[in-house]
Amino acid sequence: MIRKAASKFLILAAASLASGAVAVNCSKADKKDDIGSVGLALVLPGGGIVNTVNYTITGNGITPITGMIDVSAAGTTTATALVSGLPPGMYNVAMTATSSDMQNCTGMSPFTVVANQTAMANVILQCTRTSTRGSVAINGRIDQCPLITALNASSLQGRVGGPAITIGVVASELDPGDTVSYAWTVAPAGIGTIGAQTASTTFTCTAAGTAQISIAVSDGVCGDSLMNAIPITCLAGTGGTTGTAGTTGSAGTTGSAGTTGSAGTTGSAGTTGMAGTTGMAGTTGMAGTTGMAGTTGSAGTGGTGGVACLETNPPAAIQAACTACLNMNLNPATDGCCGITDATGLSLCQAASACMRSGNCNLSGDTTTCFCGTNQATCDAAGAANGPCVASVTAAAGRNVTTLVTDSPNAAQVLARQGDPNYALGRATNIQAIAGAFCPAECGF
Repeated sequence: MIRKAASKFLILAAASLASGAVAVNCSKADKKDDIGSVGLALVLPGGGIVNTVNYTITGNGITPITGMIDVSAAGTTTATALVSGLPPGMYNVAMTATSSDMQNCTGMSPFTVVANQTAMANVILQCTRTSTRGSVAINGRIDQCPLITALNASSLQGRVGGPAITIGVVASELDPGDTVSYAWTVAPAGIGTIGAQTASTTFTCTAAGTAQISIAVSDGVCGDSLMNAIPITCLAGTGGTTGTAGTTGSAGTTGSAGTTGSAGTTGSAGTTGMAGTTGMAGTTGMAGTTGMAGTTGSAGTGGTGGVACLETNPPAAIQAACTACLNMNLNPATDGCCGITDATGLSLCQAASACMRSGNCNLSGDTTTCFCGTNQATCDAAGAANGPCVASVTAAAGRNVTTLVTDSPNAAQVLARQGDPNYALGRATNIQAIAGAFCPAECGF
């Protein structure tokens, strides 16, 4: 119990064989507390006011004696009471008080009455207050936010009406039990649609144009996001073929003519000759038959959705495995032809990349031989390059896919532009390097 304030109460008891008296003396521990307080007998340090003190005397087989000491009068500094007729013996006095600010004060002290003597009991009242303050228990927990570590796309170019493009994200989540949620968005709206909101989903072109795909991941507390992370170009689908015309219907047959009626016979002469009989009418000709209707022309076939862009031109049997491996390792912004939006640059990049495969000059990701051939040390000199892809490599090196400017690079410039994503050649050599170094089995190198 916390002691908030203490007031000392003195009980003076005197007894004789005939009669006796008991006095209760109440005074504050610090008289300074009464300074400036008018009409108050007891003021606690916290400002609470005590107006009355109750006491109860028990023990030695007596009926409990109770009383109240009024200490509310102005200038009162003690509380006294006289109790008479206590037989010698051991007793207890319990004292209680309640302050104006609802502090509860209690105290108890034993005392012994001896015949013809005065007993004194010192009682310390301990006052407690009801707390008006609350508390907070702080429980901190560390949450490690999921982190996006990789993105992939099966292609960066699609066609309206063509097959869907597979896109995916890899996020690292280090907190056991946390579930990562995925939110894919595409801008501008109307170019394409996103499939399910999962780690691996699809993008389907619905209109020609360029779309930017963004991804956000979260564990419900915090997360990570990449804006405009995957650029996809949607091309218009090809038109359908024209349907064949229907055949012309055959003409109906001409109806046959009716027969001529026979002439009537001539009447015989007499006084008055009898009239001859009327000739019979001819029969009506038959109507011709109706011509048959021509057949309906066949409908034209539907347009095809176009062919999806494939990096490194892999054979059909390994296309899926090669594309999956490349997507796990490439950076769409710098590697490969399919992310090029310039039609000329895209064509030149794909031609150079296809030659690097067909020329068997991708040596564990190094495609220098495709241009230099057997003159590795001197192929930066004019006319020295003799690789299988000199023409396609030089053409791709001359197209800047950022500025859309085409020039005629010399041999030294061709070598310098290998790996530079601003040029169609750089995009081609970068994807070939990934295929040869990281995906040789999947891509057939």
